[in-house]
Amino acid sequence: MLEKRTIFNTTVVNDAEFEEYKNRGFITEKGFVFEKLLFKVLFVIFIVFFGVSLFLFFKLRKSYIIRQRGFTLSFIGGIVTFINVFISFLPQLMKVPCALSAYSANFLNVLVNLIFFCRSLRVILFYRYNIFKVTSVKKRRVVIGRKGKAIKEPNNYLAKISKKIYHIIAAVIIIPACISLIATIILHITMKTDSCSFTQFDDAMLDLKRNKGRRLFFIVQVSGGIYMLLSFIMTILLSFVKDTNVFGVKFECLSTCILILLSNIINIILQVNASIDYDVNTNNHRRMYLDLFEITKGGKMLFSIVSIYMLFTSITLPLIHYYKAKRNAKRYASEDLNTKSFFNKVLNNPSLVNELRNIAIKEFSAENVLFWENYQVLQKMNYRYYVEYKKAEEMGDPRLIDQYDFEGYYQEQIQSYTTSAMDNYSYDQNVAVPETLLPYYNRFYKTFIDENGNASVNLSELTYKQIQSEISLPTVGIFDVAKDEVVDLMYNSIYPILLSKNEKYIKKTLC
Repeated sequence: MLEKRTIFNTTVVNDAEFEEYKNRGFITEKGFVFEKLLFKVLFVIFIVFFGVSLFLFFKLRKSYIIRQRGFTLSFIGGIVTFINVFISFLPQLMKVPCALSAYSANFLNVLVNLIFFCRSLRVILFYRYNIFKVTSVKKRRVVIGRKGKAIKEPNNYLAKISKKIYHIIAAVIIIPACISLIATIILHITMKTDSCSFTQFDDAMLDLKRNKGRRLFFIVQVSGGIYMLLSFIMTILLSFVKDTNVFGVKFECLSTCILILLSNIINIILQVNASIDYDVNTNNHRRMYLDLFEITKGGKMLFSIVSIYMLFTSITLPLIHYYKAKRNAKRYASEDLNTKSFFNKVLNNPSLVNELRNIAIKEFSAENVLFWENYQVLQKMNYRYYVEYKKAEEMGDPRLIDQYDFEGYYQEQIQSYTTSAMDNYSYDQNVAVPETLLPYYNRFYKTFIDENGNASVNLSELTYKQIQSEISLPTVGIFDVAKDEVVDLMYNSIYPILLSKNEKYIKKTLC
């Protein structure tokens, strides 16, 4: 007779006890009353809680926090994970066919993990891409030829990848998932009809202990090994990613990778020590492993817990961040700190702009801060032209303006963002851009406005088309409307993060 369950009992069971263990199910047993009731309660809580979370996530899909997480991939992943966990609960509530468990493990579970790994890959690529944006703008080739060695344009492979990143992600998800499904169907067709069918309903615990339809589960064994390797690699890569929130997207991906790695290791140990007809089995069956096998329902609940954790961190946690940000916005609503005019003061402070840039890199929106910095450089170039032209006029020869080293001034401003007063300068946005400054306006357009630019910003279609039509004969204010849109984007996205993290410093600096 097997003793009462305890995960700390390491004694070895005898043959009679192990035989009793092999024939003890879960659903078909009269006992386990509390455990069966617990699973029913957890099942209802799961459906209600995550059903509401998915609904709210879809409802708030246009909010900055949800979009920053990648709405489409996160929402599809959330639905697939929800279905996967829903099916994983069924063996604890009723008899199920062996084939349901097999297809769920070989297809749905594979799909869930592929989507998660692609979300992690997205985080890594976009983080590196935003660092690349800063590098490509700060270390660019000279605009106009001058003496001295030009700085080479940085490699733009990341920019090319980013344009195709969603196609790459779709291929990485769909192709392996389809291969897994097709392979499962082929294996199922070639098996005996009664070994793992859709029509025969059994106690899943007995099937797991006896490894029923083991050949059909070969695919999930292979994918499990791949998950372990990918989890290890992703854990290393994600450790180099910086996040603005302690419990942000980095925390989600990194912690989930570690959980996947651990759950696969524990599952292998349980299969070796507590089931029969596995690749490797031990003859010394310790009570601890047998009890853990039953508690975790053959190790399957380990993966259910990981899937639930995925749902929470990818769907529910962003909602928590959203409502927290909304509460903080109300907190600052009555303060000058939250006004657009105060934000303009922030944008004219180099140290605070530097903080904004660091936040933007982590939020995958570095192009907005870079746009602002380079827009300010263009304004300084116009002012410098105005000053030098006035000097040339006073000397009686306006052509002397051509002797001024605008390229040197431009590079100096690009490398070190500063603000300076523009005395006696009357800004007229309708004045044509001086021929000397045209190369700088064209470079700005190709970098930030053109859809193929290294750091193109997200503008309205109307603004984009207007700039596109005027760039051949630009005025000095051609980018003013775009500037207003970008400032609004920063004000509504990264400025609240700056406020929450540096409120005291902002007050000390500007108030």
